[in-house]
Amino acid sequence: MVDQTQVESHSRAQFFAIAANLMRQILVHHARKHRAAKRWGGNKVGLDEAAMLVVQPGVDLIALDQALSTLAELDPRKARIVELRFFGGLKEEEIAEVLGVSPITVRRDWRIARAQLQNQLADGALDGE
Repeated sequence: MVDQTQVESHSRAQFFAIAANLMRQILVHHARKHRAAKRWGGNKVGLDEAAMLVVQPGVDLIALDQALSTLAELDPRKARIVELRFFGGLKEEEIAEVLGVSPITVRRDWRIARAQLQNQLADGALDGE
């Protein structure tokens, strides 16, 4: 992210959106590399290992990335909330400020998006890659 000389951010919101998206790309790339190195299906990478973050260990980042892409097609704001919260580490109030919505809207969208993603991941609809 430091070496991104071509990236311009015109506002705080745009900066956080870019940062969260880059973190998502970095973590997913790392998970794909890790999966390729472990032919027995070791595609679950703890976020501590991937980016020195304390979130949830054992998250299947590749499946999460696919689920987020699907969610973004249906509801871009919910996908952005998940991205900012999960990959950007922002709190609800910060996300509300970045997106220009109320914290209540963020809280509601976060609950709905999280449930949708959990259903997708639990159903195994994303397995098979």
